[in-house]
Amino acid sequence: MSKYYTFLIAILVCIIDQISKYLVSSRLFFAQNISLIDKYLSITKVYNTGAAFSLFENGTKLLIFFSIVVSIALIIYILKKNNKLEPPLLIAWGLILGGTIGNLADRILLGYVIDFIRLDFINFPIFNIADISINLGAFLIVLYSFIKYRKTNLVIKNEQ
Repeated sequence: MSKYYTFLIAILVCIIDQISKYLVSSRLFFAQNISLIDKYLSITKVYNTGAAFSLFENGTKLLIFFSIVVSIALIIYILKKNNKLEPPLLIAWGLILGGTIGNLADRILLGYVIDFIRLDFINFPIFNIADISINLGAFLIVLYSFIKYRKTNLVIKNEQ
């Protein structure tokens, strides 16, 4: 799998994220709630000037800077790996890059991030597609690392 698939994944994530935010923004008023699955899932349009879980509230400039640095570092990392990344990592880094750029676009263009996915059955922050993508990518990296570690330990034990 080519490293360029990582960039394709990032572009697709960013496009899906921006389209979903546009649709919610153009159809809902601020804080308007539409139930999708009663008592479980709804869409509620909110503006987030912070990061995940509203950390760094009103820290838009800092978050823009951080997102740019992370995006550039990821792009350089992916390009320097020169096809040495295994497919799960290519996918994971693409998800993280796409999500980071999706939220970065909001911060630069709007001064905040549009969040809209609400889990009604628990007290959890409202989030968006970019957030899901970043978290899914991070989960894949952790899962891949755990599996790789277990396989390496089994090989070492079998060689002893």
